[in-house]
Formats: sequence, C-alpha cells, structure tokens
Amino acid sequence: MAKSRKALSLAIALMVAGAVALSGCSGNGNGNNAESATPSGSKASEESSQSPSASKEPELPPYKITMFVPGAGAPKDQDQVNQAISDYLEDKINVSFELTVIEWASWQEKMNLKFASSESFDLMWTSAWDGFTTKIKQKAIIDMTDLIDNFAPEAKQTINPALLEGSKYEGKNYSLPVNKEMASQRGILLRKDLVEKHGIDVTTIKTFEDLEPIYQKIKDSEPGVTPLYIDKGSNLPNMASVGDFDTVGSGRDGIIRGSTDYKVLNTIETPQYRKWIDMARKWFLAGYVNKDAATTQDMGGALKAGKAFSVFDYLKPGKDAEVSTSTGFQWIQVPLTKPIIATGDTTGSMMSISRTSKDPERVMQFLNLLYTDKTLVNLLAFGIEGKHYVKVAGKDNVIDFPEGVTAQTSGYNLNASYMFGNQFLDYLWANEDPMKWDNFKKFNESAETSLVLGFNFNPEQVKNESAAIANVAKEFDPGLVTGTLDPEEIMPKYLDKLRASGSDKVVAEKQKQLDAWRASK
Repeated sequence: MAKSRKALSLAIALMVAGAVALSGCSGNGNGNNAESATPSGSKASEESSQSPSASKEPELPPYKITMFVPGAGAPKDQDQVNQAISDYLEDKINVSFELTVIEWASWQEKMNLKFASSESFDLMWTSAWDGFTTKIKQKAIIDMTDLIDNFAPEAKQTINPALLEGSKYEGKNYSLPVNKEMASQRGILLRKDLVEKHGIDVTTIKTFEDLEPIYQKIKDSEPGVTPLYIDKGSNLPNMASVGDFDTVGSGRDGIIRGSTDYKVLNTIETPQYRKWIDMARKWFLAGYVNKDAATTQDMGGALKAGKAFSVFDYLKPGKDAEVSTSTGFQWIQVPLTKPIIATGDTTGSMMSISRTSKDPERVMQFLNLLYTDKTLVNLLAFGIEGKHYVKVAGKDNVIDFPEGVTAQTSGYNLNASYMFGNQFLDYLWANEDPMKWDNFKKFNESAETSLVLGFNFNPEQVKNESAAIANVAKEFDPGLVTGTLDPEEIMPKYLDKLRASGSDKVVAEKQKQLDAWRASK
C-alpha cells in the first residue's frame, strides 16, 4: 500500500486514540500530511497500530487521472495500456488512468480549447517553447511547489537539482521536469543502409555545408528517397542558428553566443540568421528537401516509410538507436553543433498540473510514483510486457519487440520516454548502448553553459505584442525556414510586419528584464 495511505491511516488512528496515546506527542491534526504521523517505532506508534481504529486502513476514494501529451497520434493499443496502468495503480493510490495522445500538428490548438472551455483534466506535458510561461500567467497550470514537498519528496530527491532550479518561474515550480539529459545538441540522422551503400564517410561531416555533396549524390542515385526530410519545426535555420545565439525568452530574440554586452537582438534581422535562410532556399531549389516541407504534418510517417535519407534532430547519446527503434530503419547520428545547457533545456520536457484538476494532491502522488516506480514508468513508456516488448534473455533491463512485431506494426510504440518521469529507470532497447546513462552524464559534463541559463522572460508587459508577433511568425516562418519562399522577396515584408506588431518593444522589454536579472545575480 502506498506511503500516503499508510500515513493517512496512522494519522486517523492517532486522532482516535486521543490524549492517552499521544501524551508525549504534539499532533497537528493534519491527517493528510505524512509528517504529522508519529515516527515509526515510537511507543505511541506501536499502541496506535494495535488499536481497533488501525486494524483496517481507510480507502482513498477512487479517482481518475487524465493526462494529455503530444505525439504522432493515438496508438492502437492505448486503451489496453491505460487499463494495465489503472490495474497497477488501484492498489497503490486507488486511481484509474487515461492517457490521450494528441497529434503534434493540432496540439497547441486543442490544448488551448481545453483551457478556454475549463475542461476538467489533470496533467499535461509542457515545455519552454510550448508557451510554458504564458500558461503560468494565464493560470492554466498551478503552482506545484508545496505539493512536490508534501506529496512527492522521493521524486524530488531523484531529479537533478539543476533541472528543478532551472525550471522554476519566479522562484516557484509549476512543473516537474523529466529527469534526463540536461544538455542539448543539434545534428543530423542519416540512414545507415544508404550510408554504407554509397560509401559515405560520416567522419568528414563537420558542418552543415559538408552535407551538400552527399545530398546531391542521394538525389542522383536514390529515386523516391528525399535527401533531407524537413518540416516547419525541424529545418536548417532552426537547427543551425543554435550555434549562433543564446535565446532570450520565447520567439527568435537572443544574444550573440559568446557576447559580453548581453545585447538582445531580433535574430531574424542578423546576417548570421540570414545565412541559414539563404542556404535553406538553395537546398530547396536544388531538390534536396521535400516539396511539402512547409505544410507536412507527417514527419514520423515519412521516416517509417523509408522516404528520407536524413533528418535534423536534437541529439544526445543514443538518439540514433532510439529513432531506429521507433522507425524500423537503422540510423547514424552526426553532431553539427556543440552541446549546450540552456534554460530551454531545463524546461524542455516537463509535466504540469491543470488548474481544472479536481485532486491535485492525488495527482502529485501519481507523479511521485512516476519518478520512483520502475514498473509504472516503463509501462507508460513502452507498454505491456509480452505484447509490446519482451525482455532479452539474461538481461532484465534490456527489451526488444516480440517475435513478429516491428516498430511499424506495434500497437504501442510512442517513442516518447523523454516525456515521462525518470528516464534513468527506463529499460534499454536491445540496440542501445548498455552504457547509455553513463554517456548521458559525460554528455552533460562536456556541455557549455548558456550565458542566460536560468533567465525566464515574463511577457505580461508585452503580451499583446507577443501574440501579434506569434501570428506574424505563423504566416511567414514555414515558407522561409523550409526554403519554400524566396527570402529576397519575403524577408522585407516579414520584418516590416514584425516591427508593426511591436517587435522592437518586445526586444526592449526583454533587455530590461535581462539586465535586471543579471544585476540580481
């Protein structure tokens, strides 16, 4: 039985036992706080455990926890996995569980509708780039600081302190960050079979420019395969510009990497960013990228279907093995930027509690288990043993697909373990490096630290301008970053609309807050 239920039972027993049993204690009457119970092993504890009131633990009332995460779409066996998790949790904290996966393309729109309609639900995946601070300001998600201390102390102990500190907003935790790698690195994933077929030496790939002759070779010799598959989120400017700028708040405002003046710029106006926009256009016209890049919503489907030779991605140790498992093709990863630890990395994958949750305390008990219970986190990440995975003989922590099941045919292949709890409890796929978690540690240690690590921008003073800028970006970004539109024609219009929407005012506000933050440090 879960610790919380034992604490509840013990507290009630102590209250019933009264002054005689508690003569040496200073009970505070808070039966929901485990710390209010008399310490185990004391005389009062022994007496209360033998009293009639403690002979049967009171049951927590049933509760259903609902969670939303983005992904490629609802897995075929989602209901079965939800039921398996519910069965497992019933005796732990007496809850049932329902995970819903919303397609990436409609994630923000559907979640905004849920908030607007005050739909009741409990948990949602959150991220810095997904409007985390906006959700806080709109009171869509709740302050979890005290809940973490009172109902998830074990989870708090497992999480890297830098992740907990870096994900705070104005000194409070509005989320629990996933316990995983801290640094991030951009690079390319290449299909291993085609690399070997064409004798490509990946050790010669040091820059984005080095990819061009390789893409030309694939274009000329592999009909039906796109040399570089991109979309409006994963593309050349978005990946390459990370090496040029430290982002300040949301959007594309930032400071030059390595600068000493901390001057905030609208990076779209800089020659560094324009270089990548021009290269994206060059690659599009050369036929290296998919023609529907600005509108496609099925990146995962294209990779699983073998339509792509390469794809940009956020790299970490073993990312190629993870994508190989999810797509059914073997991949090789090649880093193209240095690893860095930025504020966005500490807030890159988190779980927050909705303001419409009817039992935040129970939800936090569930999160506590998600960070400490190996069975639960692997059930959520990988599905049902024997159906969606099997353990490799003699290796209790290594899994593979069951016989006859592949990445394409599995009924539950989320490829989203980075969204759930404590990754250091995750099973390893058979094709993954057994030293993966040690490599994560070395990866973090090798990373540079962003000059603005820990800075979180408060958009309250420029919320109207920020909303207008976001709408302008939706209009122009997809065509520009994918190379679909000619920057010579489009960029002046884009910049004019940004300024008309208040981009200069937003930059000034970010500069003001950044200067104050630096002074406070």
